[in-house]
Amino acid sequence: MMNIEEILPELFGEKRVYYCQRCLNHGLREKRKNHKLSCSFRFCQCSNCIMVERRRQLNSRLMQIEGSQEDKKTSPPLTTLTMALTTSSEEDQMECTKRRPNCQRCAQHSVVNRLKGHKRACPFRDCFCAKCQVVVERQKLMADQIKLRRRQKREKNNLNSEREAPMTHSLTPSPTG
Repeated sequence: MMNIEEILPELFGEKRVYYCQRCLNHGLREKRKNHKLSCSFRFCQCSNCIMVERRRQLNSRLMQIEGSQEDKKTSPPLTTLTMALTTSSEEDQMECTKRRPNCQRCAQHSVVNRLKGHKRACPFRDCFCAKCQVVVERQKLMADQIKLRRRQKREKNNLNSEREAPMTHSLTPSPTG
């Protein structure tokens, strides 16, 4: 069943298409939308699919921690999302569409700091609270997933270049032999 966004994409602008991470692990490119129940690999226990599941668990755990601590606080932390929602001019909104990552450790402590050049100066660099531990574990997991994606892309490119390279078979013997 097609939705309105697929029928009239010009009304909604270009949207980023997301793919099922488990299927990508196995060389398939399935769109993520409405795919979860029909995914062939939803019960796969290979190391790559376990990595996907572990990241989801970490994200859920972080949300649980945030939820339990927001009950104690009265005002929500100032995040990139709330900053983007409060901007009014078109120029500011165009700026928000660019990727400008923030330090996640700082964000867990309700502080907004741009990530670039911040690694050594982070005041929470040595923090061992539950939130920071989840962030560290998630960072390591995401780094492993990025390595996996790059390796898969490199292997795919190598395979494609081998197919495209013309086979040069000569019937004449080589000059050395």
